[in-house]
Amino acid sequence: MPISRTPRGGIVFGFDVGTGSGKVCALDDDGRVLGIETEGYPTRTPRTAWAEQDPSSWLPALALACRRLIARLELDPARVRGLAVTSAAHVGVLLDAAGEPVRPAILWHDQRSQTEAREIAQTAGDEVFAIGNNWPTPTWTLSHLAWMRRHDPRSLERTRHLLLSKDYLAFRLTGERATDPAAAVSALLLDVATGRWSERLCALAGLSVAQLPPVRPIAAEIGRLLPEPASLLGLTAGTPVFNGTMDSTAETFSAGVRREGECVIRLASAGGIHGISSPARVHPKLISYPYPIAPYWLSQAGTNTCATAVAWACSLMTGDRDAPDFAQWSALAETSPPGSNGVLFHPYLSGERCPYWDGDLRASFVGLGLGHGRADLARSVYEGTAFALRDALSVLQDRGFALSGVRLVGGGAKSRVWSGIVASVLDCPVRAAPLADSSAGAGLLALVGLGVFDGPSSAPAVQTDDGDRIHEPDPGSRALYDDAFARYRDVQRRLAEVYRRADG
Repeated sequence: MPISRTPRGGIVFGFDVGTGSGKVCALDDDGRVLGIETEGYPTRTPRTAWAEQDPSSWLPALALACRRLIARLELDPARVRGLAVTSAAHVGVLLDAAGEPVRPAILWHDQRSQTEAREIAQTAGDEVFAIGNNWPTPTWTLSHLAWMRRHDPRSLERTRHLLLSKDYLAFRLTGERATDPAAAVSALLLDVATGRWSERLCALAGLSVAQLPPVRPIAAEIGRLLPEPASLLGLTAGTPVFNGTMDSTAETFSAGVRREGECVIRLASAGGIHGISSPARVHPKLISYPYPIAPYWLSQAGTNTCATAVAWACSLMTGDRDAPDFAQWSALAETSPPGSNGVLFHPYLSGERCPYWDGDLRASFVGLGLGHGRADLARSVYEGTAFALRDALSVLQDRGFALSGVRLVGGGAKSRVWSGIVASVLDCPVRAAPLADSSAGAGLLALVGLGVFDGPSSAPAVQTDDGDRIHEPDPGSRALYDDAFARYRDVQRRLAEVYRRADG
């Protein structure tokens, strides 16, 4: 990523333990993005719809990205005043007595715990929702732990501490265990009324409260960078490390959402539509987290596979699994007309979240004929992810949210054709802000922790010299996309039963 301007004055870093890669972002004291570097790490899928990672792979990947960023910026590490960490939600890391991971970490889109999640929902769903503001499904750490309790009890027996993925990285950096309110909620083990770990929810998970870390405020200092990880990262030992938050809240914060009515649409590994409110507008089909600006809560209508679906299709159809050319893929998609000549794609490669919360759903191309080509398939993948977002939006709208002041964030916001499709399918203008991501949000929280801003509400949106792009909906495709979306939902209803029978 190009440097926005020559760095001057103090600098902070934001680290993001993402779903498929680690990202490091450098900001100056004004919250301006100076550069971003990314490094991937492997995800294992030992069975269909499973997804897990080795937590020990995260720090080395972030260290490579950090060193590249320092070199590209020609940066004196002593100028880095602090850093904060964010990560994908719900990813629990079980640690033994020596502080080492007991087993691979189960990722948020893993579907192995469907049976356990259903059992919890049937026997204690209302109670869990009342305590934790969220409904038990396979995405939550609570469900992952319930699966381990049944299928991998030895790992739970060896566990002395549980940390969420961002907190595990912070532990590796500082030797201190801590979490923030949003990460704690993402485990579905926190009593939101008291802000403390729930004995009842921990009992459902097979843990004790003593195995969980202290819950500390967002942007609070966790500790100082230890010499060994400092050397690995190329930074200075003793650099302050501040408490970050979950990726969805961090990127919404980085995009400048500061009051109710503003909205973010996320085109990243997962997709989502995010709005904030006070009090929280919770719903069993939504995901809700405390927002960095109290007393707001973020409500997320999330989809499981968004940019992941695009990367999968691009790699599969181009044959280049190591370095797919997304620019070429977007150019190819643009040669197919709106509606993809009748081809529909459902992006259910890992089941689906909102509005169905159905891990049995699977992806499909529908409507193919001999006259269709790769361009139609490419465009249908972009349109399918946009239809999935429109489908999820219905739940937010039922809770009184309206699309306004929409910022488009995540790597997908770099694609002009994808951004335009989202604007047209949702029939609203969207402002693409691809640098407003979770790593930049973590950097902003480091600036808050350093006292550069007078609290999170005073922090600006992340700044870039590239400028944001506004995409207007195409009025000529409105009726076409309304009809295509109706067919998209009809196909989903018909195929859902087919997939359930196949699973049974």
